[in-house]
Amino acid sequence: MLSLFAGVLVMPLGTLVSAAPSVAAEHVVGVADLRAATAAQEATKESTKDQATRDRTQDRGREHSNTSEEDATDRAVQHVPRHDIGLIDDIPDACWEDLRQKRVYFAHGPVGKELLVGLHAILDERPSMDLKVIAYGEAPSKPQAGNTVSPPPFGTPAIVEGPTGADGDPMSKIDRFVAKLRSKEGQNVDVAVLLLSAEDFTRETNVESLHQHYVETMRSLSGERPNLRIVHSTVPLAVPDHGVTARMKKFVGRGADQLNAQRGRFNDLLRAEFGREAIFDIAQAESERMDGKSCSVLVGSVRWPALTPEHADERGHLNDEGRIAIAREFATALVRPCVKAQLPKEAEVTVVPGTGGSD
Repeated sequence: MLSLFAGVLVMPLGTLVSAAPSVAAEHVVGVADLRAATAAQEATKESTKDQATRDRTQDRGREHSNTSEEDATDRAVQHVPRHDIGLIDDIPDACWEDLRQKRVYFAHGPVGKELLVGLHAILDERPSMDLKVIAYGEAPSKPQAGNTVSPPPFGTPAIVEGPTGADGDPMSKIDRFVAKLRSKEGQNVDVAVLLLSAEDFTRETNVESLHQHYVETMRSLSGERPNLRIVHSTVPLAVPDHGVTARMKKFVGRGADQLNAQRGRFNDLLRAEFGREAIFDIAQAESERMDGKSCSVLVGSVRWPALTPEHADERGHLNDEGRIAIAREFATALVRPCVKAQLPKEAEVTVVPGTGGSD
């Protein structure tokens, strides 16, 4: 069964990456509990094709994994990759039906486009999910005969995706997102998700100020729209720095590692503010390796999550595995309340996660 609401060409990580414990090693009410109840059944249903795919993925992941002593030990152990779309099957059909009745607004940047590629791949493999995904501005359905006016963007249940605005100005993205939801057309939205970009964070970003603005704005909106469900998204990450140039950047406090620390600080604040059940944790899905451990980088004396190279191509962009990983987390985050409602009370266990920690 799925991990709660957490997919391969890999570049070496060098000495900056360690197989740290999972960034959000958390067992909560939701899909993870259903997974434990159905794991035996899923093992018997697993097809030869799926098993072969996982074996090839595991072999490639081990080939390019970190060369530390801990990783060497891990490679000697047989692991089952966790980013398997087959685990989607453990979500009750009733929860997909519930989601099909919702009007979802998904505002995103470049990583969101990659997520949608992964989501469509999942839908192709699991047509029974039957989720409708349309771009903002597209007519959800053809106009009726004699009527030349197209339905409004949120006039019918669907996942409506659209741009957030220019990267580098997260404050304006937040304000634009909320303004859309406060507009006349936005009154029809049932579920809203804002995905900021990794590029919205620089060395100069005041993480605490940005977080405060986000929280105050979203809480104000929630007060006005008590029936609107806001799914808060963590910020995407980047692959770790490596090589001589990377060491020079790190020495002067620049590069991907430093920026991952900035994103990690914001993500930690977000998790602490709203709790795991209200979050689409794209950062956790990106950093989680095939063996279940977390890719991390050392900045100062603290380790911060990073995009695992198992999920990235040569340019550091998401590959097919990465797209599947974040799309699966996105879909499960949308159905989380329904999954929770279907669990027996005795299955409820909550553990508060931690991310950054002393080395």
